[in-house]
Amino acid sequence: MRVLMLDSESSWRGGQNQLALLMRGLESQGVEVTLAAPADAAIAAKAAESGIATRPLAIRGGMDVLAARRLAGLLDTFDIVHCHSSHAHSIAFLATWNLLSGRRRQRPALVVSRRVDFPFARHGASALKYRQGADLYLAISNGVRDVLVAGGVDPQRIALVPSGIDLERHRAIGDTSYVRDEFALQQCGPLIGNVAALAPHKSQVDFIRAARIVAEQVEDARFLIVGEGELRGELESMIRELGMQDRILLTGFRSDALAILASFDLFVLSSYLEGLCTSIMDAQVLGVPVVATNTGGVPDLVQHEHTGLLSPPRRPEALAAAILRLLREPGLRDRCVANARKRSPEYDFHHMVRRTAEAYRRVLGRQGQAVRSSS
Repeated sequence: MRVLMLDSESSWRGGQNQLALLMRGLESQGVEVTLAAPADAAIAAKAAESGIATRPLAIRGGMDVLAARRLAGLLDTFDIVHCHSSHAHSIAFLATWNLLSGRRRQRPALVVSRRVDFPFARHGASALKYRQGADLYLAISNGVRDVLVAGGVDPQRIALVPSGIDLERHRAIGDTSYVRDEFALQQCGPLIGNVAALAPHKSQVDFIRAARIVAEQVEDARFLIVGEGELRGELESMIRELGMQDRILLTGFRSDALAILASFDLFVLSSYLEGLCTSIMDAQVLGVPVVATNTGGVPDLVQHEHTGLLSPPRRPEALAAAILRLLREPGLRDRCVANARKRSPEYDFHHMVRRTAEAYRRVLGRQGQAVRSSS
């Protein structure tokens, strides 16, 4: 089986980490994997380090006809093209579209990983791309699957393939006391944190508002926001305006984000849109209690009062109440941690690799049946 992975992003975020794990796992199973991505992309460098073949392909938006033409020149040597971003999906759709017949060409099969629960247009070019622009969608959660179905995608063209994490990295974490030393938190009380890109849908503004409410009742609590992104300036201004400079710290991008998360007394997700959230998986594997917003695929990971607490999105006062409850109810906290740890082996990325390979075989088998039926 020959698979071309296609990604348009230059930065390193959760989707790129999932792609790196997937390529590594498929290669170990004998699948021939090639990556097409911008030459300066972080995932291209990671693939090269791992010995995975790479093809430089600059993608300047979803309507990059030149990129689509270049991609079309690569397609005949692959059984599957697997897209890992919206722009990648768009140019793959263009590259496989036959203008004369008004249909997509049969080979290679086009598979799209959908990791976000953003709704898409039900009419126009977007609707065409999603309804006819892929042979199979891999949804990382039930929430993402529901968004695809609501947009008009045939449920038969959707497979549920949850994201995974590398459990070996968690086992390798050592002493994390340096985190409190580095940020001068040795004498402080509970450390409450968020790990996510500083993007609008991650809604750290609600985390900050919730932190202010919690700080009024737990005077020695401190809060860390780990990540970088477009909203950093806005969040810094908000923290100053609320007079929380001594209570909330923005760490920026950290290569040791997993170790920092392991030092938390409580992990909090404040997103109002969320495909799944592997940081929740990380927290549960590490035994860190979780409070999260009830949105997208989060309920696949957090069952209220069983593996954590759920709070309505965009309601910081409710988020604060959930945080305070876990801090004040050690029995509930310990029960949620224990239950979450029991299911955490399910998060091993090898399950994601196996389900992806099964999905590939499913779509190739379906194409083979279509060819036999038409002959």
